[in-house]
Amino acid sequence: MNPEFVVFVIFAVAAVAGAVTLVGARNPVYSAMGLLLTMFSMAVFYVLNDAHFVAAVQVIIYAGAVMTLFLFVI
Repeated sequence: MNPEFVVFVIFAVAAVAGAVTLVGARNPVYSAMGLLLTMFSMAVFYVLNDAHFVAAVQVIIYAGAVMTLFLFVI
């Protein structure tokens, strides 16, 4: 089996789990952690498609700055 396919499947399951946690969590901090997991999984998808700059922007801007802002608002 292709190693890229295995990485894709693992992070696809993680992205779906993060999205379900984001929607289903009653605690806003758990919801933010689900969003963070989904954002990191998306960054891995970008790396698998050889879009390293977009993956770095995804982690720095969305997972870093937006999640920090979201947690401070809570």
